[in-house]
Amino acid sequence: MRLADWDRKFRTWNYAFSYSQLLLRSKPKFDSDKRVDVLFSNVRRMNVPAEFNGLVIDEGDFAVERERLGIQSAPSEPFKLFILNDGVGYVLATHCDWHEDTEWVDAPSHFGPFRGVK
Repeated sequence: MRLADWDRKFRTWNYAFSYSQLLLRSKPKFDSDKRVDVLFSNVRRMNVPAEFNGLVIDEGDFAVERERLGIQSAPSEPFKLFILNDGVGYVLATHCDWHEDTEWVDAPSHFGPFRGVK
């Protein structure tokens, strides 16, 4: 099931292991454009490249996708499989949320402070 789709560059911005949170960020293309933050919470497992030239997030069926993605153990509820760019990456987490705003690329995230990140 398709959750989100953006035609813009994203970077892996931060991973906070103490809270198991992964933040992906896209900086504004133009002054009038929006910054996009994507947050995955309670990350159990991930395989994520440093950069994406576009970002498509699908919620996948673990039973169907696990062999293709090379995941051995099945997650317990409430974990979900989020497939990035048709399998280029994936995140096994409980939540995926995003926020768009007009802040500068290095302004604090809507999702709260991340240690070592503005």
